[in-house]
Amino acid sequence: MALVALSNDRGTSVLLSTFGARLVELMARDRDGVPGNVVLGHTSEQEYRNDPGPYFGATVGRVAGRLADARFVGGGLDFRVTPNEGSTHLHGGPTRALDRVEWSVEQAEDAQSVTFRYVSPAGEEGYPGTLSIASTYRLNESDEVDFQFHATTDAPTPVNLVNHSYINLSGDASGSIVDHVLAIEASAILGADDRLLPRGGVVPVAGTPYDFRTERRIGDDLPLGGSEPWPGIDSTYVLDRAVGPVARLWDPRSGRTLEISTTEPTLQVYTGNRIAESIGRRGAQHSPGKGICLEPHRVPDSPSLPDWPSIVLQPQDAYTQRTVWRLGVR
Repeated sequence: MALVALSNDRGTSVLLSTFGARLVELMARDRDGVPGNVVLGHTSEQEYRNDPGPYFGATVGRVAGRLADARFVGGGLDFRVTPNEGSTHLHGGPTRALDRVEWSVEQAEDAQSVTFRYVSPAGEEGYPGTLSIASTYRLNESDEVDFQFHATTDAPTPVNLVNHSYINLSGDASGSIVDHVLAIEASAILGADDRLLPRGGVVPVAGTPYDFRTERRIGDDLPLGGSEPWPGIDSTYVLDRAVGPVARLWDPRSGRTLEISTTEPTLQVYTGNRIAESIGRRGAQHSPGKGICLEPHRVPDSPSLPDWPSIVLQPQDAYTQRTVWRLGVR
């Protein structure tokens, strides 16, 4: 595992890893100008290799999300993949998913962008087609972190990539994300069953704990019960807008803000319900509720979602995705 650093003249810096093409650290200033790490991460390569479950900062796929009974059906394809969450296939599989492999690296001369590349051979974790993937990170002087994915294939195969970072704007996870203020431009979430698999249709957020159309403190109305060890959210938000910011996060204590724009139609929101207790980078205390994932993506094919667009990529096409995080203070 090799580390690559990006920085700008404003004192913001990004640390990235070739193992999983992942975001390891993002140093951003608070309202007093004090820098702090605003993403969760481990301190060593071995910890990343031994602890795949959180997917801290990784490029995740080939298909991020869950496939029921470890089977993909859709877009003219029907094949089995490797299960790794009971009978479910999660985030690309257990052994050779994108977060578990070494990527090659190309860094730009200006030290503000880097591209990781990986070629996933046909049959890896059960997926058809050879998939060539580029995961690019760019940091600019406006304190924007630009995530871009590009992929091509030699045979039809599903593709749904995300960056799986856990955000905590307090700095070095000194506070819980329940005290963050969140706004999401979404009027509905995707209906799901107890296994977090789609059951068809969308559910309006109005009058529920999932409603963030008006910004509010996350901990004021978290969902209760269920099978999670900590009450929280793990839901797919169907975005109302295709242009402009789709989510805003603010930590009132530090003043740090994060604004997210994306090309993608949905946003997976996960409040870190299953984060194991551990010590992370810079002494950060990891535990449930210490990080939130805000992951723009597409919805994997499912027999319960016959009207949704297929994520199957054809050889004549290219998969592209762009998400921008804009850091600031208020």
